[in-house]
Amino acid sequence: MSKSLSLEAIEALRRLNDTDGGQVPPVLSPDLAQELVGAGLATGTGADRVHITCDGRKYLSGDCD
Repeated sequence: MSKSLSLEAIEALRRLNDTDGGQVPPVLSPDLAQELVGAGLATGTGADRVHITCDGRKYLSGDCD
């Protein structure tokens, strides 16, 4: 995947990836949430809360279970 993300968005994606499935995702700024959702790397659950997608995990590691 060759989506270009800001450094802040990459760090936010890493924080989302570190969140367990049962935990509440970290609050992100609306701009970061929009950047990740727009790139297809996260899915929105509210204005500032998003969950990482399989594509988001692939972006970080190249693997998705």
